[in-house]
Amino acid sequence: MGLGEQATPSQPKNPQIIQRTGIPTQESFGRPTVLTTYPHWQYFLALERDLIETTYYVEMAAENFRTFSVAYARLFLTAGSEIDVLCKLLCHQINAATKAEKIDEYRQEITASFPRFPSMRVLVPRYALVLEPWVAWSEQDSPQWWGLHQKVKHERHAYYQAANLENTLQAVAALFCLVLYHYQPTLYAGELLPWTQFFGLEHEPEHLMSEANYKLPDF
Repeated sequence: MGLGEQATPSQPKNPQIIQRTGIPTQESFGRPTVLTTYPHWQYFLALERDLIETTYYVEMAAENFRTFSVAYARLFLTAGSEIDVLCKLLCHQINAATKAEKIDEYRQEITASFPRFPSMRVLVPRYALVLEPWVAWSEQDSPQWWGLHQKVKHERHAYYQAANLENTLQAVAALFCLVLYHYQPTLYAGELLPWTQFFGLEHEPEHLMSEANYKLPDF
């Protein structure tokens, strides 16, 4: 090839043609992973990790419960959206024909089948905290943190301060309860892994649960 001449790129003898195959089938993905099998548990763990991350900057103590920030706002709103999803899923597990779409309707259906659900207590051992995120359902009422979640969601300009540590903690703990009920058979089989690094459970009246001995109030 002389000077000034441009090289012609060589063409492969048998070029590979990539064809569109449409929407892949479940079989094409192979064996399901933990993430695809228990996606709501993995999603909860991701939120839990985000919550743990905030403790490097704000100590999780009652004195800081009113601390608000954009980080808490994001976690609070994300947890609330997932709570709505899990409530719907749990209602469908109870009644495939359910029409429940609001928090009061969720309460009616869930507590009708799981009357002890509002008694769920969530421990935060690292900070010696005990949370009862659904206790208001025992009084036929909605949790205060849920009402504030709706305010932050729709009227953030007026209720931004409600996106605080306390409400965020309650919302993530509430999601923890729902996910455990949703995956109860998997939990009891010891297959809901990896386990939480932040939250713990207490079964009334006096049994502290360990990873080898799960027990939910209604089971």
